[in-house]
This record gives sequence, C-alpha cells and structure tokens, in this order.
Amino acid sequence: MREMLPLETALELLLEQVKVVEKEVLELLSAFQRVLAQEVFAPSNQPPFDRSPLDGYAVRGADIANASPQTPARLKVAETLPAGYLAKGRVEAGTAIRIMTGAPIPPGADTVIRFEDTRENNGWVEIFVSLAPGSNIVRAGEDIRQGELVLKPGVLLDAPEIGVLAALGIPRVEVFKRPRVAILSTGDELVGLDGELPPGKIRNSNLYALAASVLKAGGEPVLLGMVPDRVEEIALKISEGLRKADMLLTTGGASVGEYDMIQEAMSRAGARLLFWKIDMKPGTPVVAGEAEGKLILGLSGNPAAALISFEVLVRPLIRKMAGFTNLYRPRVAVKLLEDFRKKGRQRRFLRARVGLIEGQLWASLSGVQSPGVMKSFLAANSLLDIPGGRAPLLKGEEVEAILTGDLTELETILD
Repeated sequence: MREMLPLETALELLLEQVKVVEKEVLELLSAFQRVLAQEVFAPSNQPPFDRSPLDGYAVRGADIANASPQTPARLKVAETLPAGYLAKGRVEAGTAIRIMTGAPIPPGADTVIRFEDTRENNGWVEIFVSLAPGSNIVRAGEDIRQGELVLKPGVLLDAPEIGVLAALGIPRVEVFKRPRVAILSTGDELVGLDGELPPGKIRNSNLYALAASVLKAGGEPVLLGMVPDRVEEIALKISEGLRKADMLLTTGGASVGEYDMIQEAMSRAGARLLFWKIDMKPGTPVVAGEAEGKLILGLSGNPAAALISFEVLVRPLIRKMAGFTNLYRPRVAVKLLEDFRKKGRQRRFLRARVGLIEGQLWASLSGVQSPGVMKSFLAANSLLDIPGGRAPLLKGEEVEAILTGDLTELETILD
C-alpha cells in the first residue's frame, strides 16, 4: 500500500477505479438537474417558421421604400394576425397585415414595421420609416437548424436545456442515474441531532454535511448513520454500504493513532487498500480502498478537513460516475488582501472569499483555518491552493483559487 501521495496522483489512481453508472430514460421534468446520456439532434427547425419578433405590421418592402416622417407610406390594413394562427390571405401591393409577436410571417410580406413607427386610422396605416426587406423577421431555423447537434452527453440538464428540449418536442431523454454514495460516521464521541448533548459528546454533523455535498455533486446519499470505534461494527457497516451504494465514504478513524482500526475494518469487509495519506492540509489522513469494484474512502473526522477532502478528492469521482464530462471546479488567479504567515512544507487549502476590486480578483481569508472549524465555510466561496513550502505569503501576492461558489460582493471582501 502506498503512503503520502500527492493529491493529483491519488486522484488519478481513484479516477481509474470508478466507472460511469447506468442510464435510464426519464420524462422531461424528471430529468431536470440530471446528466444527459445521449446526443440530441434537432428533429425540426427552431423556430419552425418565419415569425415576427414584435407587434407591428407585415408589409412589402417595396411599398415602404420611400417612407419617412414627412412622406409616410399609406397602406390598407387587410387583417389582424395573432400568434398561433395563419394569415387568411396574402400581403398584396398597397396592403399590410397587423401582426403580433410570434405570429407566422404572412405570404407576400418581407418586412415587419413596429407599432411605434406607425399610425393607424379607419383601416389604413401610415408607415413613417423605410426598412430593408427582411427587417424584423426571425427566420425558420435561425435559433436551431433541423439535424443540428444541440446537446452532447455529459451536459447537466438545467432550465435552458429543458426549455430547448421542450421547444423541439422531445418529451423524454436518456440520462445517467445518480451514483449512490453511502456515508458512515465513526466515533464514540458522536450523538444524533435530537435531545440534550451529553458532556464530552458532539453532534454527528459530518453525516449531514457530506450528504449535502454528495447531493450538490450530483449523487444520491445513502445514510448509514454512525457507529462507535469498534472494528467489527465498522466492518459490518462497510459491508452494508457496499451492498447499497456505488461508493462508500467514512469519517473518523483515519488518523495516525486510529489507522490500524480503520485498516482492519476495511480489510474485514474484503477491501484492497490502495493508499493512506495525501500530502495536503487539512485532510492528510485519507484511507482509500476498493472492494467489489467500488471505492471506499476514509476521510478525517475533523469537519472542515472532511469537507475540503470531499471538495478536492471525492467530488471529481462522483461527477465522473454521474456522467459529467467536466469534473473540476474553475480555477482563477487571485491576489491576497492580507498576509498568510503560517509556514509548512505541505500543500494547503485555505477557505477564502474571492471578489472583484477595480477589475482585479482579490481573496480574503473567510475565518479561522483550523481543520475542526466550520464557521469559516459560511462566508467562503473558494479554496486557495497554496503549494507546499511557499508560505509565508504577503498581501498582494498572487495565488490560485478554486471557485466553489459565486464571486462575493466588493463590500463583503473589504469588511
């Protein structure tokens, strides 16, 4: 078993182990926020016909060629054409059809004049502008051409994608199933969320924080609850997780003093150990194993360390399993708004707020950086990736940030 791997080495090893989950066909709204598993070609043009993008008059360009505010063109209004209907007749020389937004362009018309550039009275309309033929007409297929590849596998089906599929008349699509990720918390110190907190105990927060993270990454959490620091009980829960899920996460029992216990529990459950420890802080004590083609990852019991390990190590794995083609968060160069003087040989991930100040991205630490402190996540929208041995860092130095949320407001950064 390998020890103290660089993060990229560990991630590469684990990505080789995981496979994309199975596919299923869902109705359109049920497929919202799922990952597309098929190519989608447009069965028809969108829009399917030439249409008007505004309320106005459909006319012949030749009839308004010399129109102006001083010498308006005067045309007979033949009919009114609302959206969803076809014109009863053609636009002949000297006539116009009053047309509403979205209505098909009537035969004979090659231009639409907006209402604001006209004046109608007693069945006649005066046109005060001259436009080139083809003006204010949305052509069939202008948005999407028939046969065009519209969506590729690996795309998250959000509101715009659902809207495009609906516009093309596609009622159901093939998507990847959500990978099921079992989560187990270990530790004699843990208690549930209800009731009084006994002396010396803490709430089982990791179970819920990691479950929410799994959901956000595109997976489906399977909560195995919590077990005390007993090898036999942990091994039984690991076996349960392997039966119920595609991947298993545990928290606690992965540090130096407890390593033998979690190693033995994984081994009793039939796991082959892959590595122990990743060269980063927080989150060094990670134990990785594989059983039945499924990964088992033992994360630190420290809440912040567990979440950071999830973000940089587990999230890409879940996204690969879920069918995403883009596995990673965006990274940007930022400048520090403050000094960071803590030295260390290990690579560090710092919780921070990133925002724009006069066109430059700046970062400010979002609070205490201890591996057991959660509050600093509340204001954070990024993790600063500090290479080993680079600290101390001074205000104004440039570092790389992994964006985990929206850019914060300028006022928040300067607080």
